[in-house]
Amino acid sequence: MTKLIPIKVKIGLRSNGNADHPDWTKMPMIFSDSDMKKYCPLSWMYDKSSGHQEETPDSPRGMQWGFLLGTCEFVDEAISTFPELITKITEAEFIDFYDNRIMAHLPEKNYDIDVLQGLKLELDLKKELNQSVVELNTKIEKAIDPEDASLGVRTNKDKKWSDFKLKVGIEIEKRI
Repeated sequence: MTKLIPIKVKIGLRSNGNADHPDWTKMPMIFSDSDMKKYCPLSWMYDKSSGHQEETPDSPRGMQWGFLLGTCEFVDEAISTFPELITKITEAEFIDFYDNRIMAHLPEKNYDIDVLQGLKLELDLKKELNQSVVELNTKIEKAIDPEDASLGVRTNKDKKWSDFKLKVGIEIEKRI
């Protein structure tokens, strides 16, 4: 499991209205944007509760919080290069942001509509033809169980950090 440190990054707006992310190439260890993957294997995560256009107590209009998980060496150098923009946060703070602000907009479950509609259609047709539906009912029970591997309804493994970290093989480094 890869151990990474969470950082909170202050992202402003440029005069043209685009997000003003830190220029990572100003760090000695980063030569291009593609180098970032070595140090931050996951992409940006943004506070979805407050973007650039909203005004909240911790995020004034024109500013948004972004989050990255980076290696120790990346985080140390990023804070040294951009001390006014980057803050290390604890695992508890990151989990709170992830679950309640970064991914709060996502649904608890994902639905494969084609599979579910197909099963419903097959069930209706078999009933209409007075055919046995015992095996099909078993298949449907599996399809609507979000923890079963069958296609249909699945728990959204991106919604909560506890599920997502297992999915991607990431652990929060305890060194803060």
